Amino acid sequence: MRHLTRAVAADEEGIVTASYSMEGFSLTLNDGIIELHTDGERGRGSEHAPARAFATLTSRIDSRLILNDVRSAVFSLSSHEWEERMRFIARAQKGYQTAYVVRPDQVKGVEKFVEAHERLGDTAAWFTSKAAARAWLKG
Repeated sequence: MRHLTRAVAADEEGIVTASYSMEGFSLTLNDGIIELHTDGERGRGSEHAPARAFATLTSRIDSRLILNDVRSAVFSLSSHEWEERMRFIARAQKGYQTAYVVRPDQVKGVEKFVEAHERLGDTAAWFTSKAAARAWLKG
């Protein structure tokens, strides 16, 4: 089963909450921040299904803040595939302020993702702590 859970609802105050998960990816709206979590082995093309889910769900969410936690992911990509992935993700998240949460060994790669967002005129940064990333987004 590929798609595990999906929910979009409004609470008693009309605040939209959302959650969605599939193998290797989840999306949750938490205090006005869209939290993405990626885990497991991620190879070529593994970004397409999560990007479609992201586009569908975020069209119903009034937030331009993304926390993208990739600490549990293991990426198996060639240098060319990394370049494609960076451009793809930056385009998919165009118009959002993005905070990446990474392991120390992922810093070198995520710096290039931040640059890809900035080339498109968006603001992005990386952190090794989820709390620091949330604080930056809430600014």
